[in-house]
Amino acid sequence: MKTNNFFRAMLIAASLPLVLISCDPKEETETVEVSTGLFVLGQGKFQGNNANITYFDYANGFASNYFFEDKNNRGLGDTGQDMIRYGSKIYIAMYGSNVIEVINSTTGISIDTIKVIAPRYMTTGNGKIYVTLYGGKVAQIDTISMNTEKTVNVGPNPEGIALYNNKLYVANSGGLQTVKDSTISVIDIATFTETKKIKVNLNPASVKVDSYGDIYVKSNGNYGNIQGKFQRINTQTEAVTDINITVQGFDIVGDYAYIYNFEYDASWQVANKKLKIYDVKNEVIVTDNFTGTYVIEKIPYIVAADPITNDVFLGVTDYVNNGKMYCFDKDGKYKYSFTTGINPAKVVFVTKK
Repeated sequence: MKTNNFFRAMLIAASLPLVLISCDPKEETETVEVSTGLFVLGQGKFQGNNANITYFDYANGFASNYFFEDKNNRGLGDTGQDMIRYGSKIYIAMYGSNVIEVINSTTGISIDTIKVIAPRYMTTGNGKIYVTLYGGKVAQIDTISMNTEKTVNVGPNPEGIALYNNKLYVANSGGLQTVKDSTISVIDIATFTETKKIKVNLNPASVKVDSYGDIYVKSNGNYGNIQGKFQRINTQTEAVTDINITVQGFDIVGDYAYIYNFEYDASWQVANKKLKIYDVKNEVIVTDNFTGTYVIEKIPYIVAADPITNDVFLGVTDYVNNGKMYCFDKDGKYKYSFTTGINPAKVVFVTKK
C-alpha cells in the first residue's frame, strides 16, 4: 500500500465489490500468451486478498485482467506492493500475504513463493533480490536457491530501495510511528551492514537512482505542518539538495524523471492533476504539463515510461473500484487506456525476443 492516501479509503473500500469498467482496448479473461507489452500490478484492497496482474499486449490491444489467476488457477494474494523483473523471472512483493511471489516472465506460471514478513519494495543486482521489510529490515534473497541469505536492521518502516555502486539506499519512513523517520540508510552489500544514515526530509518513501549516480527521494512529511519534498542525494559527497517540484510519485527512465502530482481542495476533492517531466542530466523541468488539456479521471497512482517506445503510462485509482491505465506518446498525445485491478501500483515492461 502507499502510505500517502491509501489508508484513507480502506475502511470504505473493504466491503465493496470488484467491478470491471469499459475502456478502449479489448478486455477479456481467456488464456493469453505473453508477447510484447506490459504487466500491471493491482494492489487490491488492503486485507481484501484481491491483488491481481493485468497483462496488456501491444500488438492486439488485448488486456487480460486476471492474468495470474488464469495461469495459476488461484489468486495472487493480499496487497501487492511491488513488482520487478530480473532475468527470466518476475518477483512480486505481497505485503499482506507475507510472501514474494515468483513467476516466469514469459509464461506467467508461478515458480516459487518466498516467505518474508511484510515485504515492501525491491531492487536487484549481483544475482540477488534486495527487499525492504516493514519491520525495520532489509533482506538479501538469492535468485537461484530462493533463500533469504542475510538481513540487516535499518530504520523503522523502510519503504523504497535503490542500488548504486554496490550500495543500497533505503528510505526509512517511520510511517507507522508517532514520530516519523527522516533518514536514508546506506548499506554496503559486500558486508551487508549499514554504514551510515543520510538525513533527508521527514517520512521518505520513494528512492530511485539515475544513470549519473544521483539518488532522488520523495518524502511525505507529516501530512500536516511539515510538507513533503523532492530531494536529490549526490552519492559522491552525500550532499542533499531540495528540488522545487511538488511530487506525489515518480519514475526515472533514461535522462528523464516522470512526475505526477495533484492537490486536494477545501472539500478534499483531487484537483490540479499534472504529469511533469524533469531532465535529470541538466536538472531542469522539460514540461510542467505533459498531457496538456487531456482530462485525467480519478487519482494518479503510478507512472512508468517504456524505455523502448518512450510511451508514458499513467495509472489512476479511486481506491475502491478497478483502476485505469492511460497511455500517452512521447509528445504527450493520448493513445489509449485500459482497465487494471484496484490501485495499479507497478508496471513491468516485457519484450518477446
